[in-house]
Amino acid sequence: MTSRPWTLLRRGLNSSLLRFLLVGGSGELLYLALFALAVRSGLSNLVAISLAGGICLVINAVLHARISFRVRFSPSLLAGYGAIQLLCLAVSLGAGALLERLGANATVVGLVTMGLWAGLSFLLTKASYRRSGAAAGLASRHTNQPP
Repeated sequence: MTSRPWTLLRRGLNSSLLRFLLVGGSGELLYLALFALAVRSGLSNLVAISLAGGICLVINAVLHARISFRVRFSPSLLAGYGAIQLLCLAVSLGAGALLERLGANATVVGLVTMGLWAGLSFLLTKASYRRSGAAAGLASRHTNQPP
């Protein structure tokens, strides 16, 4: 019976959605830490957002390729990931404006747009990374998948 939790954990880690959420969550924590560090260093909020966001965008693009979707990273994937995030931002801004007009409070707006951004980002990134990396996928020894 002690192997059951390990089996469930291994099965969960084979889910690209779970890996995507773990990488994304880690990226959000890193962003908050970098943002706080930049602000405490005396940088303005806009500079801190740009610096922390830029660093996290690159790190997330690499980690999503390597961990979430298990494909080789390339500069073209970074460009595609950046474009996907810009699209997600635009959709989230539109949804947030609509929800605000409908009278939703800030908590609802935040949760809905976060879920919308994460879901859209997952679907588009998965499609983009699979298409770009299908032929150059990592060998199973690099992905923790059984040989």
